Amino acid sequence: MNNPEPGRWALWLSFPLAVILAVACFGGLSLPSTYAAETRRQAALSIGNDAGNLAVIVPVLVIAAILALRGSAAARLVWMGTLAYLVYDFLGYALAIHFNSMFLAYCGVLGLSFYALAGSFISLPSAEIALRYGPRTPVKTTAIVLLLMGLVTVLHWLLEIIPALLAGGVPQAVRDSGLLTEGVAVLDLAFGAPAFMIAAILLLRRKPLGFVLGPVVLTFLTLSSLVLAPMGIAMARRGFEAGHPLCAIGLGIATGSAVLLALSLRRTKATLQPASTC
Repeated sequence: MNNPEPGRWALWLSFPLAVILAVACFGGLSLPSTYAAETRRQAALSIGNDAGNLAVIVPVLVIAAILALRGSAAARLVWMGTLAYLVYDFLGYALAIHFNSMFLAYCGVLGLSFYALAGSFISLPSAEIALRYGPRTPVKTTAIVLLLMGLVTVLHWLLEIIPALLAGGVPQAVRDSGLLTEGVAVLDLAFGAPAFMIAAILLLRRKPLGFVLGPVVLTFLTLSSLVLAPMGIAMARRGFEAGHPLCAIGLGIATGSAVLLALSLRRTKATLQPASTC
């Protein structure tokens, strides 16, 4: 039996997902009780994250989903990268932020993002997408950038974690956040950095899956870096000196990764025909 539109149901999940995401963001921005249990630093980061998600992620998710439903291959990959960002981001919200009135919204965003992403990967014709890339696609440049980003991410956390372990203590970031552990380090070391490196290796070997993971990871990197800007602004407004550097670093990485993403996607054909499955 043929399925003419595999994975289309996953795209439709974007719309209830966008609503729940907006509710979670509005809750964090408008209800003082949401982050009342957090330290001043963690509350500032969370409020900035909510602002970035509302201003950037919600529109990107909806627009990419609409274009993907119309058959755009590039939009489908951007949409998947947006979902990857949401899974990453809301693992932190659901498991690291103190329990608050938005908890069910966090679970809703995390669950819908995960299943939409999984459903899309299962049905995506990777080999067909790989054929759409032209010879001028910056494959090596993208692979090198992703590999370096993975290595820099690992090095950043190891330089903070290993000295603390040798001293028999905990990293300063954990003390500043007031949390049990460093959730961002867990996500970066267990998922983010390995994803960068795997995508880089697959691209260098010109594997079909690499041409899917490349734009997906670049989208994730663009969005996660761009959201650092409102987080930095929120920190700066509350008197934290690290706010402005965080904003500058986020904007710099987001700009570079967005340029690579645009160069990669411009070489794809306009539409992606769903593959038939038996």
